Amino acid sequence: MARRDAEAADEAEEFAELAAAHGGPALRLALLVTRSPAVAEGVVRHALVGLAGHWGEARESGPAHWLRSEVVRRAVAEALSVPPADGAEAGAAAPDPDDPDVAVRMTLDRLPPEQRVVLGLSLLEDRTDHEVAAVVGRPLETVRADRVTAAAAMTAALTAALAAGPEDLSEAELRDRLESAVPEPVAPGLVQEAWESAVTRRRTARRRVVVAGGAALAWGALTWVLARERPGGPRPEPSHRPSDGRLSSVALAGATVHLAPAPEDEVDLPAYPDAASLALPARLGPGTARPLPILSPAGSQASVRAVYLVRVGEDRYQPALLLPRQSPQPQVVAMAPLRPTEDPAGNVSVALGPRTVDADRHRLVFAQPGAVVVLEVRSARARRIAVPDDALSEAGWATDGRTVIARSARSGWLVDSRTEDVRRAGNPVNPGWADIRVTSGAAFVQRFSGSGRLVEVRRMEGPAFDAYGPSVSNTEGWACCAGFFASAPEVQGRGQGLVAVQGDLRPLPRILAAPAADAVPPAAYRPLAWGPRDTVLLESRSTDPAGGGPVVRVLAWDVIGGRMAFVADVDPPAPEGAAFEQGFSGAWSL
Repeated sequence: MARRDAEAADEAEEFAELAAAHGGPALRLALLVTRSPAVAEGVVRHALVGLAGHWGEARESGPAHWLRSEVVRRAVAEALSVPPADGAEAGAAAPDPDDPDVAVRMTLDRLPPEQRVVLGLSLLEDRTDHEVAAVVGRPLETVRADRVTAAAAMTAALTAALAAGPEDLSEAELRDRLESAVPEPVAPGLVQEAWESAVTRRRTARRRVVVAGGAALAWGALTWVLARERPGGPRPEPSHRPSDGRLSSVALAGATVHLAPAPEDEVDLPAYPDAASLALPARLGPGTARPLPILSPAGSQASVRAVYLVRVGEDRYQPALLLPRQSPQPQVVAMAPLRPTEDPAGNVSVALGPRTVDADRHRLVFAQPGAVVVLEVRSARARRIAVPDDALSEAGWATDGRTVIARSARSGWLVDSRTEDVRRAGNPVNPGWADIRVTSGAAFVQRFSGSGRLVEVRRMEGPAFDAYGPSVSNTEGWACCAGFFASAPEVQGRGQGLVAVQGDLRPLPRILAAPAADAVPPAAYRPLAWGPRDTVLLESRSTDPAGGGPVVRVLAWDVIGGRMAFVADVDPPAPEGAAFEQGFSGAWSL
């Protein structure tokens, strides 16, 4: 009983922390959409009660995303159920359209609720079109069109009110004006009320289940007695499955550690169910047939699923793109060869990361000494944008789809891919939604805005580890990186793997521990991307015990369910000094 009470207290504390952090912004969004303080408060109250009632499910799938989606759904439904106002009430003073705040509020009143919610998520919460589409559950093209239409209406109203030209109103100015017109209201005391209401509902439901369970138990006992009196027949044997992908798990310093299978058992994992929807073939890589086809100078409208770097000379590389809609064979882009990058410590790398391909999958970016190279697949054109840093080690697309984040050991850079404006960042920057960093032995999860700027830092709990390489992240606040951690008896001598954490809640990591075996080299796992349903796609490297050559595979780790699946084999890198052209460098990215 004491343990149950402690767990309930922890859950209540986590819920209160989440609601305190996101309740105010959620209430402002509901107010912007419904245009009524009373209706907005009711929307948030019901959403919080629903979140508290489904806390066990929501805390695993992303409570902030769950809350925002529920607020959006309820707010839009409430706004659509109320007919638009015909104008000012009788006797009321006419609003002054020359007041910028009034102009913005009048514009919001005229916009459909669907456009108001897109405007709020885009400007007030700095979300990209992809993130907004995920929250509202509508196609990306529709969201993008609604954002453009709503922003244009707001720009027109402010242009008249401020006597300014439309070109003078930047996105930052629109954001400031919207925040002024719809300030964040003081959130009423809904948190305790929501949690107590959910607890009461759970108790009522539990009593109903007990009553129903007693009846079912009685019926089951009767059925068992009757079955004993019948003559027995052959009993079917359960079907045999070589592996369902379920992993053994242990606890280490409060964190859940999943024990990954040995390399020879990876091929017995079940097939990854989402491979077809992600257009992932059974084998990834440029293959061995040479020469590879060249991408048409006119470009391609097909989406890039993967990019591989192939050697075209000593320390010279060109990208080979997997465009499944166009061809099953990767196509080399006839662009100026890429060069390796080198940091001040002398570490040489070929710059490909988890954000090399943008979210629309039609543009790529590569870090180069003193520059970033942007490749537009639809036109097959490459642009070189100078960055005053000869030691760039990585580059990736921020989630706004416009900003490129370039980083070296010394500095971070913000590169506007449209204007080619380059600025040194004063604070940490990252192209993903979140990142994991270890400083002086302490681990932190960082959250970033759509333009790659740091917005939140939270210290992680759990066992100590050293992170290496870039993190991958998703819109639900999950981040995953590779790391080394201290071996312990609980993890059977394992000391490396992947670390995943969700920053919206108590940042307690989940760990995928790679096996400790001669065939498993250091840095055996590399996170590639997040797939559907909180699944990390990862690269697994090992050594073939028979031939001694490298074995590279893509696996999927279900972070919540504690399962693994087999995705694809990957071509091993070509031997150093291979005579054939376009040898696979081993560097690739999804």
